[in-house]
Amino acid sequence: MNNEIRKQLKEECFIRNLSPRTCSIYEYHISKFIAWNDCENIDELTIYNARDYILEKRKDGKTTGYCNGINSALTFFYKHILHQPWNHDIVPRMKLEWTLPQVLTRSEIEKLVDTAKNTRNKAIIALIYSSGLRVGEVVKLAPGDIYMSTMQIHVRNSKNHGDHWSILSVRTLELLKQYWRECPEERDTLFVTLRKPHKPLKTGGIEIMLKRIGAEAGIDVHPHILRHSFATHLIENETPREYVQTLLGHKSPSSTAIYVHVTNKAIMGVKSPFDLPIEEDASKDNEDKGDE
Repeated sequence: MNNEIRKQLKEECFIRNLSPRTCSIYEYHISKFIAWNDCENIDELTIYNARDYILEKRKDGKTTGYCNGINSALTFFYKHILHQPWNHDIVPRMKLEWTLPQVLTRSEIEKLVDTAKNTRNKAIIALIYSSGLRVGEVVKLAPGDIYMSTMQIHVRNSKNHGDHWSILSVRTLELLKQYWRECPEERDTLFVTLRKPHKPLKTGGIEIMLKRIGAEAGIDVHPHILRHSFATHLIENETPREYVQTLLGHKSPSSTAIYVHVTNKAIMGVKSPFDLPIEEDASKDNEDKGDE
């Protein structure tokens, strides 16, 4: 991708107020697509080039979610950069393979925190789990977003372009205090690189750090699994679903409903109709006969 296309892409993302992460993902997929086609003039691209590219990625074993991500990026590229119409009949979105989110146990969470060797990493792991934050929200946290007086965290400009509040764990607060004592320099973002000069930590840095710590602990983990675990454990502890929705920053209740399916405890009290006494059905039959 040449600089002119990259500049135009960033401008189109900016005018639509897309998040930097979305813009970065679009840039990645579009640059790969252009390189795959090996064309000098992008105006020669057609909708069938996009179809062939996505088909090849799917045949290579990429997930339906990944392929739909390519679809979103190329839709944006064709409509706003190439100014060509996008045909969903020719390049449809794939039906997703629906799977339950992976969830860790409390013991696994503790093991991850214990495995982390420095206070900053312990605090990040504890914070993502105990407050249910997205990794993109963690890197944007400012020191002033931690409210010790009310034990809350102010999450600004989250995925849905809005603010919300989440809870602050007592144990996490102690780790944050220790981290601040070890790295007391004034700064705009709470989490910074370990080496000086301290720079704001990026999402990729947290993902790499957590993957490495997970490997040391023998646990397959990425940041969003910690968020899934937070929500699932709240549901298991009978926290009202609307509270969980608020803490996660979900706009739609359906986004939170998936955690009801994840937890086994939520369905342990449900009785199968096969185990119901036959007398209940018999009494219903008698009532029906009386109505005749």
